[in-house]
Amino acid sequence: MQEKGLMVALIVALLIIIILVTVVVFSSMGKKSKKVKIVKKGTIEKGKKYTIEDMVEIAANRNTTKNDLTKIVLKVSKDFIFPKKIKGKLPKGIKVYLNFVLLIASHKNSDAKLIAFMNTTLKKANSEYTKEIDIYENEGIRQRSNRA
Repeated sequence: MQEKGLMVALIVALLIIIILVTVVVFSSMGKKSKKVKIVKKGTIEKGKKYTIEDMVEIAANRNTTKNDLTKIVLKVSKDFIFPKKIKGKLPKGIKVYLNFVLLIASHKNSDAKLIAFMNTTLKKANSEYTKEIDIYENEGIRQRSNRA
């Protein structure tokens, strides 16, 4: 009698272990493994959609490299054309674009060559804003010299 009770207890324990193992196996199969791509803040990923606010955020990051600054200047000049002036006046959203110019010009990792490159490419793409680009660029350069 006692042997039958022990045998039943072992069979029940074995069934519980088998059920737990199958639950774990099926739950792990249901999850797809995701590869996590670690990206430093302040860098550009290929294939990702960016907004002008993202570009400003990258330019505002003081750890952004000169290479990344060059990439975002190119991206802004190609993909983010400044909004048209309304009867000679600046539209509401233009401040973000001009802050981008200021941040690049005042960034610790930008140099005269990068600033001149930004100036020419942005002026070429946005001929309406040559005066404003110069003003914000000069302000950024002035802020750089005050920091040094």
